[in-house]
Amino acid sequence: MINLPFDFNLPFLKKKEPKKIELETGQVISLSDIKDILAPQYFRQEPTYIQIGDFYLKTIIISSYSRYLFAGWLARIINIHSPLNLSIYVKPIETSEFLKVLQKKIARIEAEIIEREEKGMVRSPELETAHQDIEELRDLLTQGQEKMFEVGVYITILNKNLDSLIQVENELLKILEGSLILPKKIIFQHLQGFETNLPLNKDKINFTVQLNTSPLSTFIPFITSDLTSDKGIFYGINQFTNGFVIFDRFSLENAHMTIFARSGSGKSYAVKLEIIRSLMIGTDVIVVDPENEYKRLCDHLGGTFIPISLGSQYHINPFDLPPPREDETFLDVLKEKAAYLLGLFKLILEEISPEELTILDQAITATYASFNITPQTKYEDIRVYPTLNDFEIVLRSIEGGEKIADKLYPYTRGNFSGFINQPTNIKLDSNFIVFGIRDLQENLRPIAMYIIINYVVNSIRKELRKRILVIDEAWWLIKNEQGGSFLLDVVKRGRKWYLGVTTITQDVEDFLNSPFGRPIITNSALALLLKQSPVAAPLLQEVFKLTDAEKDILVNARIGEGIFFAGLKHVPIKIVASFTEDKIITTSPEQLFALKREEEIRKKLQKEDEHNKID
Repeated sequence: MINLPFDFNLPFLKKKEPKKIELETGQVISLSDIKDILAPQYFRQEPTYIQIGDFYLKTIIISSYSRYLFAGWLARIINIHSPLNLSIYVKPIETSEFLKVLQKKIARIEAEIIEREEKGMVRSPELETAHQDIEELRDLLTQGQEKMFEVGVYITILNKNLDSLIQVENELLKILEGSLILPKKIIFQHLQGFETNLPLNKDKINFTVQLNTSPLSTFIPFITSDLTSDKGIFYGINQFTNGFVIFDRFSLENAHMTIFARSGSGKSYAVKLEIIRSLMIGTDVIVVDPENEYKRLCDHLGGTFIPISLGSQYHINPFDLPPPREDETFLDVLKEKAAYLLGLFKLILEEISPEELTILDQAITATYASFNITPQTKYEDIRVYPTLNDFEIVLRSIEGGEKIADKLYPYTRGNFSGFINQPTNIKLDSNFIVFGIRDLQENLRPIAMYIIINYVVNSIRKELRKRILVIDEAWWLIKNEQGGSFLLDVVKRGRKWYLGVTTITQDVEDFLNSPFGRPIITNSALALLLKQSPVAAPLLQEVFKLTDAEKDILVNARIGEGIFFAGLKHVPIKIVASFTEDKIITTSPEQLFALKREEEIRKKLQKEDEHNKID
């Protein structure tokens, strides 16, 4: 041993002290301790997978792509029902250098084509296609319309169960192969695959494919628009992105909506949710209800339920006149009312000859004149309006009008009297009103809908504010030419009255075959398509320009699932309700029975408490 007279001061010979970190609690720990805390308790590497702690992991790389890539093909991978990590590495290639490579490739292909021709061999479509593709790419690169990139795509899937991991892997491989994209399994590189998919921007596998700008643009995985805005109501959940569908229907060019769904698919449930949430933000709602489905909701929310039937105490007189607007005269009001009444009589009498139409027009004018209502009358001076009974009397006084009056007899003095021949005794003075027409005969329902909608339109013109008019089972009205024409006119003009019309139907074929069905859809900025039958789905696919995948969504949808359209955007939606909302709007007999039983128990306990207090 040699003893040196001095000490060496060499840092690399000294053991470094680990870096200390003081926590907020005052505890001091070393950096090595932090690594021990963050590191997994267990790591295992096998040829086909790795295990880190409780999770098994596999990595798949994409080695080749089809000649044509469709936009959003990666969305199918991202939306697979399993956790995964996906990384896309994109590195630009110098265009001038790549053009030299293409020049060599095309020279080699041309030489092979010439050689095959000289030998008299059959033409090769593969070589000709490759030659054409390279020439097109060269032109685009030279013109600066495209760029070249080296692209690496790596997918790491993970699961706590190895068998489940293999199932997810097979499902993923099927999705890729179904799009003519060639995936590739790796061996002894799953650790590098895991590190590649960490947010460190380090490609440890470095397996890339050369792509130009156009196919690379299809790698954007998120092609579904989220209909989420800072105002409006919550309609449901986007099934692709799990985002909220929040929208204000009055923010579009019009606030009209069409809803198509087969029976039992949740259309009334969805509309009731919209009603509750619209009322919360100050929007008035009026419903024309053919089956009294909305009565329970109306009673619960403190709305006004107006039953319309032959024996009902509520009446609407079709001869009532609305006040003239600022931009019209009283003569305009009379002419518009005459046109409405002629449409009503066409609906009632079904067939009217030109001569009868002339007689009806004369009788309308004469009926109002008999009550001193003429174009010169001031609206403020009118105290009483004529009724259908007065109109019948006038008809019988006109030559040729007796036959028409006889046809109207059931509605004036016959079995249908009391329905539309009484003075109006209702007012739209509530923010939620439901007109129930369930107790009317089927042949009278279109007439009732016609009169109710016209009364609503005339009433809301007095004061403009946000209102929604829900017409359930609209096909009752649209199956008649006059009713369909009237409804289309209301839809077209509703925007002027700050009115959003919601038309609901389960008879898709009848609605679309009507000459007024498609125009109503065209003039409605919103639509909700729920579960459809295999027969109706192709019809809606044609009208709404759906893809085959979207058509399959409608056919295979569960209750409350479908596609929501707002303007030019549409998303797959799932209608969801809170616990309290569901209790209010449910129509399930089982749930209603349970709620009724719960209410009975609550009242019983309440009585017992009151009795105990008295004692």
